[in-house]
Formats: sequence, C-alpha cells, structure tokens
Amino acid sequence: MNSSAERKPFFKRAEGRTVFETLLVTLLIAFFLFMAIEKYSTSVKPLKETALRIELSSLRDAVTHFVLINDRLPLSLNELVSKDIIVAGSDIEGTDYQIKIVGKYVEAATLDTEGNPLDPFGNRYEYDPETGKVTPTTGGYETW
Repeated sequence: MNSSAERKPFFKRAEGRTVFETLLVTLLIAFFLFMAIEKYSTSVKPLKETALRIELSSLRDAVTHFVLINDRLPLSLNELVSKDIIVAGSDIEGTDYQIKIVGKYVEAATLDTEGNPLDPFGNRYEYDPETGKVTPTTGGYETW
C-alpha cells in the first residue's frame, strides 16, 4: 500500500483540519492583522500633524482678524467659535453702519462639551488672552 497515494489534501479530507493547520492559519491571520494595524497607525500621525499645522494657522489668523475688527483680543477661543463677524464703520457723511458677515471667525472646528476647539489629537488648544497666543496642549507639540 502506497501511503502517498492514500493521503488526500487537507481541503478534501472528511475528518477535518489538524491542530497544526488551524494554528498555522491563525498565526498567519494574526501576522497580517498586526501588519495592517502597524501600517495604519504610522500613516495617521503625519496626517494629524499636518491638520494641526493648518488648524493652528487658521486659529492664529482668526485671532488677528478679531483684533483688526474689534480692536481687542478675544477673551477665549470660544468667542472666536461663537461670535458672528460684524464690521462697524461710518460713511463719508458720518452715518454709522454695521456689516454682518455670515459666519464666525472659526468655522467647522471640532468642539468639546464647553464649546472650545479641539486639535486633531482630541486635546484643547491653549489660549493666552493677554498675548493672543494659541498653542496646542498635545504632548510634543507645545512649541508649535
């Protein structure tokens, strides 16, 4: 009797898979899952850093626009998110007017429960109302 002729491939056997085959498939799935998670986590951080740079620039520009229009620094970042843009002035004849621009100083920001903007890492921005400086509170990015 030839043993190699009687042995069927594992996918045609009636008795099922062996423990070794099951373990091998489980290890392969775990390896590929680990590789996918590692690739995902390394690709997300640079995207969040880019978003942080853009949001910081936008918030700092919003503070500058607020100062130019209102002649004072905002009290908090919440004021930039909630206050409408209103430009006041007077014409040549001395008649006062106000122009309300549709929108806020900062649009489409991710906010916490108190209405403060959050950075891409999910942390609040820090704002100094005396200097108008906006910085992230996420570890490693405080000097940006």
